Amino acid sequence: MIQMRLNEIAAFVEVGRRLSFVRAAEQLDVHVSAVSRAVNALEGRLGVRLLQRTTRRVGLTEAGRAHFLRCEAVLAELQEAESAASALGGALRGTLRVSAGSGLGLTHLTPLLPRFLERHPQLDLDLHLSNRNVDLVEEGFDLAIRIGALSDSRLVARRLGDSRRLLVAAPAYLDAQGTPRRPDDLAAHAALVLEVGTMTSRWVLQRRGADATVRVRTRLRSNHALALLDACRAGVGIALLPQFIVGADLEAGRLVRVLPSWTAAEQGIFAIYPGNRFIPAKVRAFVDFVEEILRPVAQAPAAGAKKRRAPRRT
Repeated sequence: MIQMRLNEIAAFVEVGRRLSFVRAAEQLDVHVSAVSRAVNALEGRLGVRLLQRTTRRVGLTEAGRAHFLRCEAVLAELQEAESAASALGGALRGTLRVSAGSGLGLTHLTPLLPRFLERHPQLDLDLHLSNRNVDLVEEGFDLAIRIGALSDSRLVARRLGDSRRLLVAAPAYLDAQGTPRRPDDLAAHAALVLEVGTMTSRWVLQRRGADATVRVRTRLRSNHALALLDACRAGVGIALLPQFIVGADLEAGRLVRVLPSWTAAEQGIFAIYPGNRFIPAKVRAFVDFVEEILRPVAQAPAAGAKKRRAPRRT
């Protein structure tokens, strides 16, 4: 009896999350008719309609919205209890689905993932690297690592570190094309543009409370920071890239800061996960691991900040 009720609640919650019987069935790995029977049984037992069904859409009724929140909390508490028991037993189990940006993922996460998997040998990791902001609830992710503001009210965020974009170029490029002295000078240079957000052809820079907006001449545009990093190393142009991407190249002298007193606005690096009352132990463990990775990055000074002299003209 208890198991039957839990199955009904689980089916109802998945339909309520996805507003689709078909997608709920896919997530639960059962036939859509089983989901429909479970929801019908729950509505019959409660004597109230929880879902408004039409041929084109599914929606929650007023009673359904109230019951959905309570049922979601019940399932989250049960999941937390099981995770806590596993943690006390010394092992996290199951599969953890994570979405992360490509640049941060490839430079800082993937090199150290073997360490995380070694710590938790019974936990499997499903990592998706993409600059697309996935829908965690709709697509079944446990958490995402993102840079920038949180816009989905169904989610909660934990700040793990800070990200600031710096202007950088290869020494050879500056020797050939000259070194900008003011933000306005950037308009005459080849720009390597990271395609994030809107108005990507305009760089908004800050210095001690002052702002400068420059419309740049885009030589290369990409949604992948590492593609721009390669082009920047090769002397194709000036790039505005996150410090965690360019830090090693600045330290090694392969790149140098351009207009070192100017940067883009600081953004937070966040762990984003569904806003349930309880956080599964496997999610908490991975978030703690990522924070551990990013701590030295957040504490590192802006390398290569020493101003580079413009080449003397003869």
